Amino acid sequence: MNIENLISNYQAFFADLLTRLQEVSIDVEGLPLSHMNYRVATLAEYETLRDQLKPLCKEFAEPQFNGRAVSILDLKEPLVLPKGYSVSVIELSAPRSAHTYPTGLEHVGFIVGETLPEFKRKYKAVLTGEKERPYTSPAFITFDNGATAKFYEHPLKEIVQLQGWTFERL
Repeated sequence: MNIENLISNYQAFFADLLTRLQEVSIDVEGLPLSHMNYRVATLAEYETLRDQLKPLCKEFAEPQFNGRAVSILDLKEPLVLPKGYSVSVIELSAPRSAHTYPTGLEHVGFIVGETLPEFKRKYKAVLTGEKERPYTSPAFITFDNGATAKFYEHPLKEIVQLQGWTFERL
Protein backbone atom coordinates (compact mmCIF):
# COMPACT_ATOMS: atom_id res chain seq x y z
CA MET A 1 0.00 0.00 0.00
CA ASN A 2 1.14 3.54 -0.76
CA ILE A 3 1.93 5.45 2.44
CA GLU A 4 0.41 8.65 1.04
CA ASN A 5 -2.93 6.83 0.85
CA LEU A 6 -2.58 6.09 4.57
CA ILE A 7 -1.33 9.41 6.01
CA SER A 8 -2.38 11.87 3.29
CA ASN A 9 -0.19 14.28 1.36
CA TYR A 10 2.78 14.52 3.71
CA GLN A 11 4.81 16.50 1.15
CA ALA A 12 2.19 19.27 1.00
CA PHE A 13 1.88 19.27 4.80
CA PHE A 14 5.65 19.67 5.19
CA ALA A 15 5.94 22.31 2.44
CA ASP A 16 3.20 24.36 4.11
CA LEU A 17 4.92 24.03 7.49
CA LEU A 18 8.24 25.22 6.01
CA THR A 19 6.49 28.24 4.48
CA ARG A 20 4.84 29.11 7.80
CA LEU A 21 8.16 28.77 9.66
CA GLN A 22 9.80 31.07 7.13
CA GLU A 23 6.99 33.62 7.56
CA VAL A 24 7.74 33.87 11.30
CA SER A 25 11.51 33.87 10.62
CA ILE A 26 12.33 30.53 12.27
CA ASP A 27 15.36 29.18 10.44
CA VAL A 28 15.27 25.38 10.18
CA GLU A 29 17.69 25.05 7.28
CA GLY A 30 20.05 22.17 7.88
CA LEU A 31 18.16 20.80 10.90
CA PRO A 32 17.53 17.06 10.55
CA LEU A 33 14.06 15.68 11.13
CA SER A 34 13.23 13.41 14.03
CA HIS A 35 9.74 12.29 13.04
CA MET A 36 6.36 13.18 11.59
CA ASN A 37 3.25 12.82 13.76
CA TYR A 38 -0.15 11.60 12.63
CA ARG A 39 -3.15 11.74 14.98
CA VAL A 40 -6.40 9.84 14.76
CA ALA A 41 -9.82 10.56 16.23
CA THR A 42 -10.74 7.03 17.38
CA LEU A 43 -9.02 4.01 18.88
CA ALA A 44 -10.35 1.84 16.04
CA GLU A 45 -8.74 4.22 13.54
CA TYR A 46 -5.46 4.04 15.50
CA GLU A 47 -5.39 0.23 15.53
CA THR A 48 -6.26 -0.04 11.83
CA LEU A 49 -3.68 2.52 10.70
CA ARG A 50 -0.98 1.08 12.98
CA ASP A 51 -1.53 -2.35 11.46
CA GLN A 52 -1.52 -0.93 7.91
CA LEU A 53 1.75 0.95 8.53
CA LYS A 54 3.66 -1.88 10.22
CA PRO A 55 4.39 -3.83 6.97
CA LEU A 56 6.10 -0.65 5.65
CA CYS A 57 8.41 -0.55 8.68
CA LYS A 58 11.63 -2.16 9.83
CA GLU A 59 11.08 -1.41 13.54
CA PHE A 60 8.16 -0.64 15.81
CA ALA A 61 7.59 0.38 19.43
CA GLU A 62 4.32 1.13 21.21
CA PRO A 63 5.00 2.97 24.48
CA GLN A 64 2.25 4.28 26.72
CA PHE A 65 2.27 8.07 26.97
CA ASN A 66 -0.23 10.23 28.88
CA GLY A 67 -2.54 7.26 29.35
CA ARG A 68 -2.67 6.17 25.73
CA ALA A 69 -0.69 4.15 23.23
CA VAL A 70 1.69 5.84 20.82
CA SER A 71 3.21 3.89 17.94
CA ILE A 72 6.72 4.78 16.86
CA LEU A 73 7.16 3.33 13.38
CA ASP A 74 10.57 3.32 11.68
CA LEU A 75 9.91 3.06 7.94
CA LYS A 76 11.89 0.80 5.61
CA GLU A 77 12.07 3.68 3.14
CA PRO A 78 12.22 7.30 4.34
CA LEU A 79 9.62 9.76 3.17
CA VAL A 80 11.16 12.20 0.70
CA LEU A 81 10.09 15.74 1.52
CA PRO A 82 10.54 19.16 -0.13
CA LYS A 83 13.80 21.13 0.13
CA GLY A 84 15.95 18.00 0.45
CA TYR A 85 14.44 16.79 3.73
CA SER A 86 13.50 13.22 4.55
CA VAL A 87 12.04 11.44 7.57
CA SER A 88 11.86 7.75 8.41
CA VAL A 89 10.00 7.79 11.74
CA ILE A 90 6.23 8.15 11.99
CA GLU A 91 4.69 8.80 15.39
CA LEU A 92 1.09 7.61 15.43
CA SER A 93 -0.83 8.90 18.45
CA ALA A 94 -3.90 7.12 19.77
CA PRO A 95 -6.62 9.51 20.96
CA ARG A 96 -6.81 10.58 24.59
CA SER A 97 -10.17 10.50 26.30
CA ALA A 98 -9.77 14.08 27.57
CA HIS A 99 -9.06 15.58 24.13
CA THR A 100 -10.45 15.20 20.67
CA TYR A 101 -8.25 15.80 17.67
CA PRO A 102 -9.07 15.63 14.00
CA THR A 103 -7.48 12.79 12.05
CA GLY A 104 -4.45 13.90 10.08
CA LEU A 105 -0.86 15.04 10.14
CA GLU A 106 -0.23 17.13 13.25
CA HIS A 107 3.46 17.92 13.66
CA VAL A 108 7.02 17.49 12.49
CA GLY A 109 9.91 17.16 14.92
CA PHE A 110 13.17 18.95 14.11
CA ILE A 111 16.40 18.00 15.89
CA VAL A 112 18.16 21.11 17.16
CA GLY A 113 20.62 19.19 19.33
CA GLU A 114 22.47 20.57 22.32
CA THR A 115 21.89 24.14 21.15
CA LEU A 116 18.16 23.78 21.96
CA PRO A 117 18.31 26.21 24.94
CA GLU A 118 19.87 28.86 22.69
CA PHE A 119 17.27 28.13 19.98
CA LYS A 120 14.46 28.61 22.55
CA ARG A 121 15.88 31.97 23.62
CA LYS A 122 16.37 33.14 20.04
CA TYR A 123 12.79 32.34 18.98
CA LYS A 124 11.00 32.91 22.30
CA ALA A 125 8.83 35.70 20.87
CA VAL A 126 7.28 33.43 18.22
CA LEU A 127 7.24 30.02 19.89
CA THR A 128 3.87 28.86 21.23
CA GLY A 129 5.28 26.92 24.17
CA GLU A 130 7.50 24.28 25.66
CA LYS A 131 6.89 20.85 27.18
CA GLU A 132 8.80 19.42 30.12
CA ARG A 133 9.01 15.64 29.88
CA PRO A 134 11.49 12.97 30.92
CA TYR A 135 14.52 13.04 28.60
CA THR A 136 13.07 15.83 26.49
CA SER A 137 11.88 19.42 26.70
CA PRO A 138 10.74 20.33 23.20
CA ALA A 139 9.76 23.83 22.19
CA PHE A 140 6.98 24.20 19.65
CA ILE A 141 5.01 26.54 17.47
CA THR A 142 1.43 25.76 16.46
CA PHE A 143 -0.02 27.63 13.52
CA ASP A 144 -3.63 28.70 12.91
CA ASN A 145 -4.27 25.58 10.78
CA GLY A 146 -3.25 23.31 13.70
CA ALA A 147 0.06 22.27 12.12
CA THR A 148 2.91 22.26 14.61
CA ALA A 149 6.69 22.28 14.41
CA LYS A 150 8.45 20.85 17.45
CA PHE A 151 12.11 21.32 18.27
CA TYR A 152 14.02 18.62 20.15
CA GLU A 153 17.49 18.00 21.53
CA HIS A 154 17.32 14.27 20.66
CA PRO A 155 15.45 12.26 18.00
CA LEU A 156 12.17 10.68 19.13
CA LYS A 157 13.54 7.16 18.62
CA GLU A 158 16.37 7.90 21.07
CA ILE A 159 13.97 9.47 23.59
CA VAL A 160 11.76 6.35 23.50
CA GLN A 161 14.80 4.15 24.15
CA LEU A 162 16.02 6.40 26.99
CA GLN A 163 12.59 5.95 28.59
CA GLY A 164 13.15 2.18 28.61
CA TRP A 165 11.06 1.10 25.64
CA THR A 166 12.45 -1.28 23.07
CA PHE A 167 11.89 -1.53 19.36
CA GLU A 168 10.64 -4.75 17.82
CA ARG A 169 12.22 -5.73 14.48
CA LEU A 170 9.56 -6.27 11.83
